[in-house]
Amino acid sequence: MTTIAIIAPYFALIAYYIVLEKRESFWPATILKVILTAYAASCCVYAAALLDNYIFSIFALGLLCAVPADYFLQYIKTDLTKYRIGISLFSVMHICLIVSFYLMWKVTFYEFAVFALLIAILLVFQIQGKWKMGKEKAQLMVYIILVVFMSAKAISLYIISPSTYTLMAFLGGLFFYVSDLILGIWAYSASKFAYLALNRITYFVGQLCLAFYLLIQVL
Repeated sequence: MTTIAIIAPYFALIAYYIVLEKRESFWPATILKVILTAYAASCCVYAAALLDNYIFSIFALGLLCAVPADYFLQYIKTDLTKYRIGISLFSVMHICLIVSFYLMWKVTFYEFAVFALLIAILLVFQIQGKWKMGKEKAQLMVYIILVVFMSAKAISLYIISPSTYTLMAFLGGLFFYVSDLILGIWAYSASKFAYLALNRITYFVGQLCLAFYLLIQVL
């Protein structure tokens, strides 16, 4: 029941947020986007506080970085400087998640195999879609490596240690990777609203799944 009480309003807000994006209501959409990210981050911070482990605190810090990052990323097509700040904050987020994962879990073959697969899929989409990145290309390449490696490690956790909370890590990493892949298609190849909507949905689901990696351990 507690889980439903957490998830239900979150998904209702996602639906309304998509409506605002469709209407191109910039400020209401931006505010709601930040609220949604803060919602997931708050769940993660709450769980980290109860778990009382610095490794989980690092993880929660990562999700907190996404809150201001989402504000700046709203300027992806209108303000390069703000967009770059958003990329930097998301990069810090993924560094925090990666550090937390590796402090908790051993290095295995699986994350490198998944990493290679995810990179290959990304390259196929980039080449076939003829992605046209701008001045931010070098920074994006660094970010891509971080997000793919975070996703690969998260996915590998369920492979090596199946459980409810590692399943949340698996889904969080997978959805985050898919959301960024779709964002790349929308931003650099085919600027259709359907891609934007799908990006936002997979992104927010991914964020909540990452939060549940900790939260489900205390519910």
